[in-house]
Amino acid sequence: MKKTGFTLIELMIVLALIGILSMISYPLYSEHIIRARRVYIATVLVDLASSMERYYLLNNSYNDATLEKLSVTDESYKDSYHLDIKAKEENYILRAIPIGKQATDFSCGELILDQNGNKSISGSETAAKCWR
Repeated sequence: MKKTGFTLIELMIVLALIGILSMISYPLYSEHIIRARRVYIATVLVDLASSMERYYLLNNSYNDATLEKLSVTDESYKDSYHLDIKAKEENYILRAIPIGKQATDFSCGELILDQNGNKSISGSETAAKCWR
C-alpha cells in the first residue's frame, strides 16, 4: 500500500521557510513604503510652494498663509506627515513633519523647503537623497 500526502516534518520545514522569508521581506516592504510616502510628500511640498507664490502675487505678502487659504484639499498624507507653514512678509518655510509609522524615518526626518527652493532635512542623511 502506497501512502500519499505530507509528513509533519515536511510541513514544519515549509512553515519555517515561510517564516524566514517573511522576516526578510517585511522590513524591506516597510522601508519601501516609508520611501514612497517621503517621495509623495516632497511633491506635496513643491505644489504647496507653488501655491505660496500664487498667494504672494495676490496678497503681496506671505503673511497669514495657511493650508485653508491656499486651498490645499489633498489630505491623503495626513496619517504620515503634518504640514507646517512658517510665513513672514517676504519669506516662508514649509515643513513636512513625519508622524505615525513615518516617524521611524530617522535618516531623513522632516523635509523642509523655503521660498528660494532650498531643500533640507532634519535627519542624518543627505538632503539630495531624501528629496529624490
